[in-house]
Amino acid sequence: MKKKNESKMAAVLVSMGLCVVALGAGMTYYTWSNVKEPLTAEESPASPVTVAKSPTLDTAKAQREQMSNDDGEAPDPEVAQEAKTTKTTTSEKKTTEKATEKAQQTVTYAYPVTGETVMPYSVDKAVYDPTLDQYRTNDTLCIAAEAGTEVKAAADGTVAEIKEDDESGRTLVVEHADGTRTTYGPLMAEGMDKKGDTVTKGQTVGKLDQPTKYQAALGSHLVFAMEVKGERVDPTKKLEK
Repeated sequence: MKKKNESKMAAVLVSMGLCVVALGAGMTYYTWSNVKEPLTAEESPASPVTVAKSPTLDTAKAQREQMSNDDGEAPDPEVAQEAKTTKTTTSEKKTTEKATEKAQQTVTYAYPVTGETVMPYSVDKAVYDPTLDQYRTNDTLCIAAEAGTEVKAAADGTVAEIKEDDESGRTLVVEHADGTRTTYGPLMAEGMDKKGDTVTKGQTVGKLDQPTKYQAALGSHLVFAMEVKGERVDPTKKLEK
């Protein structure tokens, strides 16, 4: 009886051992079945490592100043472009103003003919006009010269206008670089420059014609005028002596 029980006990132990072995084998299989094969070089995704470059001291200072100026916000491209355009426009304006100032400083004027003054420029007080036989103001300079005398341009410029009327006769207007306009008359039609022509200082712009009936008593003479910003000025203040 004792041997029979020992045999049963041995059988139970053997069965339990087999179960443990089977269970261990199953777990081993499960573990190996879930282990992935290592990826090949072709299958492994590229993942380069980027190392941040430390800014230099000057770069860091510039960045801090920029953040201080714009409160840490990135500059608006449109605002930046507008500022750049404004700066360019201002620069161009200053260049133009300097060029104009330079022109005003360098333009000099010469007498268009040589002769005696037969009626001076006078707008503050009346002067005697022998043709009208009365005193009146005069905003031109009347210089005695024989009919046919060549009339010279007082300075470089462009013929801006040609006018003709009974009182003044045929007159020519030249505009100069500083904005001054000079007027010459009466001139003969023959040989007179045309509107748009460029003239240089001392160049003949026409020949002196006979005076009109409104100026006959003064004899043959050139009526010369200077205008600045729409106002007649005294030519003797600008003409070279």
